[in-house]
Amino acid sequence: MRFYRLRSWGGILALVAAFMVTGLGVEGRASAASPHEIGDQAEIAALDLEAQGKLDDAIAKHREAIKLVPNSKAFKENAARTLNAAAIAKHDANDDKTAIAYLEEALVLVPNFKQAKENLALIKVVSLNTEGVKLLKSGDFTNAAAKFTEVLSLQADNKAAKINMDVAQAQLLFKDDPAGAALKLQDAVTLDPTRQFLKDRLAEAQTAADAKAAAEAKAKK
Repeated sequence: MRFYRLRSWGGILALVAAFMVTGLGVEGRASAASPHEIGDQAEIAALDLEAQGKLDDAIAKHREAIKLVPNSKAFKENAARTLNAAAIAKHDANDDKTAIAYLEEALVLVPNFKQAKENLALIKVVSLNTEGVKLLKSGDFTNAAAKFTEVLSLQADNKAAKINMDVAQAQLLFKDDPAGAALKLQDAVTLDPTRQFLKDRLAEAQTAADAKAAAEAKAKK
């Protein structure tokens, strides 16, 4: 799965050009730094930390800079790109909760940040699929189906989610409507005819459906 990593840093040249060292007052004492100047210092520190690979620390400095200079477009763009890079690192470390939070924060700062939007969707798909499979294995078919529904709302052509959704729904139908369960499992087998588990469950559902139909026919006589 491909994630987007940006290495170009828009706004840095403008930031450096705008940065001014605090001057001296008329009495030879250093004049107090303005919030804008302190923000510039925090932003430069953030970029240095990112260059060192310290992404979480860089994010903290970006936040500090934005708090001091909330209208700086360059600060927000730099922070969003750092958050995007950090989110990928968190995902690689199996921390999707933090990855998602970082990407959502990036999109608050820069709502049209295409790479962050795409990464957020991809990571959410992976996370939701993983949660759904765990629920499916634990027997919580209702909540498993809900997770796979969320996946398909983000990625309608996700084959694994479609199959898992069919299995979860078939499990919910199996007792009272084995024929309906068989239809769901037939869809799953059509999507992946190589999985013996799906074929076995389909055969069980068809057998149960035939038995129920026979019992109902006998009862009518």
